[in-house]
Amino acid sequence: MSQRDIKTDKRSIVLNTVSRICALSGLALALLAPPSLAQKSVWISDVFYVPVRKGPTSGHSILHRGLKSGTKLRYIDANEQWTQVETDEGIVGWIPNQYVSDTPIAAIRLEMAKRQAERSKDQAGKASEQLQKLEQENQQLRAQLTDSEQGVSSLSSELSQIKQISASAIDLNNNYQQLAKDHQLLQTELDVAKAENERLKKESSQKWFMYGAGAVLLGVLIAMIVPAIRPTKRRSEWG
Repeated sequence: MSQRDIKTDKRSIVLNTVSRICALSGLALALLAPPSLAQKSVWISDVFYVPVRKGPTSGHSILHRGLKSGTKLRYIDANEQWTQVETDEGIVGWIPNQYVSDTPIAAIRLEMAKRQAERSKDQAGKASEQLQKLEQENQQLRAQLTDSEQGVSSLSSELSQIKQISASAIDLNNNYQQLAKDHQLLQTELDVAKAENERLKKESSQKWFMYGAGAVLLGVLIAMIVPAIRPTKRRSEWG
């Protein structure tokens, strides 16, 4: 391993050590601060850079001078102290296990939680808008249902009236049929009466004709009989 790599490795270790010492010092100061100062909120920075080495020892050359904490890597292999990974740039190397975690760092998790919260908020807003739209559609459907029920009630009333009218029409038709039958019967009886009247007239005319002929014949007979039965005077008696 070259002296330059050794210096770089020592520099990374020193930076990490200083960073941890500063973090612990800040935590101690926060715990030992008076109440007026303790009310102020502070956060410990966990940002540091991890070098990527060519092999699973600190003696191997450095392929990348430092990956920022929170960088997402693709897992390849691991042993008791080192993990082999691949960066998004395609660099394959080894980093100590103490710098590898199965979950993102707190800052990334917080950012992910914020994004998830924003997405949830957007989804909640969209759901609320959808709910309002559904409620409006529900109100419209209820209004349409009310109109439909009123229309059905009106149609039922009209149907009842039509049924009544139909029943009256049926009664009228039955009455008309009965009146037609009665009219036909009366017409038949009238025709029979007219025929009987004509017959009686003819019989009466014939009877009076016979009576007249008999009277004339009787007159003729009387005219013939009366002179015959009258006594005749003698001419001497007349002279």
